[in-house]
Amino acid sequence: MKRVRITVAHDPQDPAEDLRRAALARRDLWAHSPVEIDPDSPLHGTHRDNDRNAYFEFATSHYPEVQRVLRECGHEDRGVTAVVVEDSVGTECVSCGNVSPDYFLKCPTCGFRDIEPCPFCNNEIPRLAYTPEAGDLFKCPQCGHRVRLRFNEPLFDSEGHYTEPLVCVSPAEA
Repeated sequence: MKRVRITVAHDPQDPAEDLRRAALARRDLWAHSPVEIDPDSPLHGTHRDNDRNAYFEFATSHYPEVQRVLRECGHEDRGVTAVVVEDSVGTECVSCGNVSPDYFLKCPTCGFRDIEPCPFCNNEIPRLAYTPEAGDLFKCPQCGHRVRLRFNEPLFDSEGHYTEPLVCVSPAEA
């Protein structure tokens, strides 16, 4: 199985067209190939990267079929590409589900704040960039101080949404 990312080049004149083209590509893959992709599944939902390109990802052992469908259905001619994602890194927003290929502090789609700044250097650092030491003890990659990462309490607000920021950063006791 390979992780495949289908990317639709951003059209700044008509951003909604990006999403329509992604939906058409997803539907054609579902209808014209043995690729197991559910067009209605949030796991295969369309997201935007930091360059505002629309994309969706899925796992398949039929990558040549993905390429064939994109070619034969005319998607390649409209700026749709397929690539195998090696060592995929990134962050998934707990608020909207957007999966960004980059670590982020605020979701590029909905603006949800994932983590607060380091209490020592006040730098904005993505939570996955902290170096784990033991349990909830981490080391700041910028200033080297030890901090504790914990989920914000209460975790949910009165409407059932995650409280921002999701992760709180506090100085570690010596």
